[in-house]
Amino acid sequence: MLLRHQLDPIFLVAPTTSDKRLARIAQQAHGFIYAVSRAGVTGERDEMTHDAETLVKRVRSVSDLPVALIRHFKSRPSPRRVAFADAAVVGSAIVKQIEKLGDSPDLVKHIGEFARSLIAET
Repeated sequence: MLLRHQLDPIFLVAPTTSDKRLARIAQQAHGFIYAVSRAGVTGERDEMTHDAETLVKRVRSVSDLPVALIRHFKSRPSPRRVAFADAAVVGSAIVKQIEKLGDSPDLVKHIGEFARSLIAET
């Protein structure tokens, strides 16, 4: 149904996803595959576990699609810390910036600068 409406079904995988399920997801996925960087409770962390890089390698072994890695950092996310993936999902970092800036008249300008700073760091 999604493909009929030109929408890509985006599947989530985690370090605990079995190889069999990962292969099935790879067959059905379009657009990209969304990788959760760690098993367990979500939340902010400063460290990147080895699980994330291992998961990206596992996905690449069964699919040519880009792999987008979700990671919640306590501090400003660093693209170098997730360079082994094709993309890093930084929505939570942007939401934090919006919360911090509140009703600032320059909100859009500041968010744009923040987003560009993430790209510039690579």
